[in-house]
Amino acid sequence: MTALAWAVKASLVGYVERMPDGRIELDGATRTDAGFIFPVVDADAGRFTGSVTFLGHNGMMRVVIADPWVTRDGGGAVLSIADPDDPRARLDFARSASFDGRIATATTLTADGADLFFGPYTEGPPLDDPHIID
Repeated sequence: MTALAWAVKASLVGYVERMPDGRIELDGATRTDAGFIFPVVDADAGRFTGSVTFLGHNGMMRVVIADPWVTRDGGGAVLSIADPDDPRARLDFARSASFDGRIATATTLTADGADLFFGPYTEGPPLDDPHIID
């Protein structure tokens, strides 16, 4: 079965897990040593399903990464997620400088992705690279 393995950002995961009230909720996604695993919906279109929600700071932090899609963009890729403010829309969360159809490299946060965090991030910080796995 094809799936998307993506750890999102290891430092973010560690930060949430160290918070006294921090937690990570999974819905349709699973977690392994390779990161969060999002099951395939349409392999040819690079569409995956499931969500990972990062929670903490007495409810002030709630970042949802849901239904990621990997779309080729020149030699790289755009990783979009379901827009948390509009379920019918997509939000370009990250960009990868290189994508060979299975492995994306040099993945960075977009300005729209940074907006989900309300301040601690801006456009450009590196993220963990997503991989399409069997």
